[in-house]
Amino acid sequence: MLRRLLFTCFGLWLCTAQMLYAQENYEIRKVSFKGNKSLEKSFLLERMAIKEVSGLQKLVTSDEPVLYNNELIGLDVERLQKIYQREGYIDVKVSVEPPIVNDKKQTVKLRFIVDEGEPVLVDSIHFKLVQGMQQFNIDSLEEQHLKKLQLKNEKRFRDEALEEDVVYVQNIFRNLGHAYVDVQYELTLNPEKKTTGITYKITPGPVCNFGETEISGNNHVSETFIRKQFDHTEGELYNKSLLTETRQALYHLQLFRVVSVLPQKNESTLKNPIPVKLYVEEAPRVNTEFGAGYGTEDKFRAFVDFNYLGFLGTARRINIYAKHSALVPYHLSVKWTQPQIFDKKGSVSLNPFISSNSEPGYNTRTYGINVPVSYNFNSRLSSTLTYYLENVEQEIEVGDPDFKDVEDEKFPYNKSGTLLSTVFSTARPKFSPERGVNLSLGVKLNGYFLGGDFSYTRLWADMRTYHKIGGWVLAFRVMGGGIQSSDESNFIPVEDRFYSGGSNSVRGWNRSQLGPKRESGSPMGGKSILETNMELRYPLFWRISGVAFFEAGNVWTDSYQYKLNDLGYATGAGIRIETPIGPVRFDVGVPVWNKKRSPQFFISVGQAF
Repeated sequence: MLRRLLFTCFGLWLCTAQMLYAQENYEIRKVSFKGNKSLEKSFLLERMAIKEVSGLQKLVTSDEPVLYNNELIGLDVERLQKIYQREGYIDVKVSVEPPIVNDKKQTVKLRFIVDEGEPVLVDSIHFKLVQGMQQFNIDSLEEQHLKKLQLKNEKRFRDEALEEDVVYVQNIFRNLGHAYVDVQYELTLNPEKKTTGITYKITPGPVCNFGETEISGNNHVSETFIRKQFDHTEGELYNKSLLTETRQALYHLQLFRVVSVLPQKNESTLKNPIPVKLYVEEAPRVNTEFGAGYGTEDKFRAFVDFNYLGFLGTARRINIYAKHSALVPYHLSVKWTQPQIFDKKGSVSLNPFISSNSEPGYNTRTYGINVPVSYNFNSRLSSTLTYYLENVEQEIEVGDPDFKDVEDEKFPYNKSGTLLSTVFSTARPKFSPERGVNLSLGVKLNGYFLGGDFSYTRLWADMRTYHKIGGWVLAFRVMGGGIQSSDESNFIPVEDRFYSGGSNSVRGWNRSQLGPKRESGSPMGGKSILETNMELRYPLFWRISGVAFFEAGNVWTDSYQYKLNDLGYATGAGIRIETPIGPVRFDVGVPVWNKKRSPQFFISVGQAF
């Protein structure tokens, strides 16, 4: 009996060993997790040696599949445990199920089992100065800054957040003159309660001042001009944030592609005052860019963008831009910009232009000049006030109700007014935001005391929010606006009316096709608009991702009249391919709860919002 049992066990072991040996060097086709309630699959895979490469991904990309290896699997089990421990799960247990083997295709599928356990929570945070350093009101500093730390009471402890908070505490004191501050931390872990306290032990070091600043790397831009951009001065109390502001001020000039501002500290000698070394690498003074592409709305498009930096000295620049597409048959503009108006954050431009627009609802030819004055309050908030003077000639469509008594084919008019626009944005990254908010507000005042043939006010607001949920991104947009005329004619120029429908609007309708129509069926535009969009973006493989969206909106002819029961609704899906200039997208939108059911197809560049 014992022999038979030993023989059976040996046979099972031999079969298992043969199976494991047979799957060595098989391609890992899929990796999954069970029990990972807190950390998403994408987060874990980014930090593991094993990667999954699907058959389609292998076919269309150059990604090489990872080959199955028992030692590699074991290392990733250990790696997963460490990942979870750094995320606050000190009792985590990780194992791997027997692989699912496909001998015919020579592929395997892996599944890791995670028992996270309870996370360690932060139960207290304190600042503590070393003995004898009482020049600070540490309680006041603690109260002022605790809410700005990554780790907070009742939040899960994370190693990465602790490292970021140490740097944050260091910068508090560096901005108070203590260039050589040292911050250590002490953890009081309670394994039974799964809690920990954090005490930041701070040694401020001596009070320091700025020394001389050495400049290198500049060829065309004078050292005198560069020094005028400094926010720090020799002999001033050391403040790390001033060096950051100096760097940002130099970048804002658009003269440099590299700016490095480094304090020359010496930790062993505690050198004071502290010299600063500033290195710049100038951008090309003359630069020309060409581009061409195709979209379902603008068809073939092309542009030429010429820039001359340092035009007429200092940081002045001139830009010449030309564009062609089906929507804009021609556009030519010259823009001269003088930065540092009012202070380092302001600029003013002169922008004469000539343009032709061929939209679904109108055709116009315009020439004029814009004079924008811009101000960047900080990296998140900017405003621009523009005075514009335009001469517009509109082609009159037969049967247009706005021109019942007009026999000419052209309708010329003059516009003069101001446009104030403000943007607040924390959305990052730029081309495909994953988190943050973007809020745009605008008011346009045409005519009145500024001249022009028509007097009206145009207001609008656009809010976009982005939330990352694991590897997915939930994006939401709501936009509304209204126009009020002060003339007896109640006429609003066609180019300033609101239109809805298209690749960046409600995608169940073609460009401008949602809203009021003329008898001919062409879009007439309106004085009120309301749109809302919701989009779920999810990664597929390589640089390809998918989206699903649901949208609603409409345009109304009356001012500030929003009839929610008249909204048009659409749903659809799309594909995104990441490129250096942003995502190339293909969308299909279908109207719902509407008689019109034909799908609309869009090809474009950039996210819809």
